[in-house]
Amino acid sequence: METVLDKTAPVRRLTDEPWEKGIGPGIVDKKIMGPSDSNFMLMGIAKMEPGVKSPPHRHRYAQIFYFLEGRGQVLLDDDPPIDVGPGDAVRMVRGEAHTVVNPGPGPLTLLEVRVLRKDQTEWD
Repeated sequence: METVLDKTAPVRRLTDEPWEKGIGPGIVDKKIMGPSDSNFMLMGIAKMEPGVKSPPHRHRYAQIFYFLEGRGQVLLDDDPPIDVGPGDAVRMVRGEAHTVVNPGPGPLTLLEVRVLRKDQTEWD
């Protein structure tokens, strides 16, 4: 089977593509669909090494995490930590502060989807 590395191709072999620097140290990602592909959603896969915590942040759009591998926690605003693992989905509404923690022992991998509001035209 031919390797497809064209990021605009309808079929991409993500296993053949390199991981890129993510939101913080110990976090890498692969974009599946970016701003040049869609005017309303972004999608990617992120992987966190054991002992890593993403920086707390918020967005002007909704975001969904679907956990594929590992065990971790999600912190939303000032709520208690939520334990997550494979098969769990967490949604963040616009403006909701969030952090993902990977206490280990292995990597934590998730599928990330970002969706713009109907009246929003730009990503932050």
